Amino acid sequence: MRHWIVPCLLGVALLLPELLRNAAEQPRESRAPTQQIEGEIHRDFGSDSTSTENYRDRQHGVVRVTGTSQPLPEETIQQIVAKRSTEQSAYVSVWNWQGIPMVTASARGLDSKHHFANSYLVGFRPFKTSQLWVPLYTLAIRKEYQYDHLQYAGLSDIWQTSRQAFYQKRGDCEDHAILLADWLIELGVDARVALGTHNGQGHAWVVAIVDNKEYLLEATSKRRQSSWQAMPLAELAEGYEAEFQFNRNFFWAKKDSGPTRKYRGSHWIKKSQFIRS
Repeated sequence: MRHWIVPCLLGVALLLPELLRNAAEQPRESRAPTQQIEGEIHRDFGSDSTSTENYRDRQHGVVRVTGTSQPLPEETIQQIVAKRSTEQSAYVSVWNWQGIPMVTASARGLDSKHHFANSYLVGFRPFKTSQLWVPLYTLAIRKEYQYDHLQYAGLSDIWQTSRQAFYQKRGDCEDHAILLADWLIELGVDARVALGTHNGQGHAWVVAIVDNKEYLLEATSKRRQSSWQAMPLAELAEGYEAEFQFNRNFFWAKKDSGPTRKYRGSHWIKKSQFIRS
């Protein structure tokens, strides 16, 4: 049992539709213990100054939601998050949009603003390599695992971009997973960050699809494995229950609450596409 796994905090929030139309807000029920904040539901899921502070990656963009005609802009979610306290805004939020549930997620970054989850994968490759095991090995020897609340004065959840995650000495599960997934994408791998639970506790990890096989990569692992064959197939990895997954462009939500060890198929719905601007 990895005692260092931090529960990532994931909240479920409804966008205020009246920002674009005068409709009443209907909060969605959560399966997990919730905390009601200004009509929004927050659900429990499970970074010091960066040497790249003078390099700012573009995270701004909009989300085009399947089944809707109007995209969801970053400014809209930031207007809503701005109404929360500093502590409350450190929750990750999953958003509904124009009657479509769970279309995307946002999280607070090191700049204290909420950005769409996809935007944290900024297209960063620390260095070139032809070996797919190198990114995970590099994470194991370079980055320390630390709870967010210990780094950020008690704040529950702050995300690092993939570039920040490489240069920051410490980070939690999302920071490790974001860097690993983005690096693998640069190597031509279909890699995604998965959000859900591990043994009942909130967690984030990476799913990589190689040669039509799904591998589950524990980005926070400090085992220095120098072989891709040492990585476990997702169908054999016990205790992991994914609810969402995302890469640079798309956000998926699981169709129902049933357990699964497969990350492709009809039980996953591609909810939206992130368009960076």
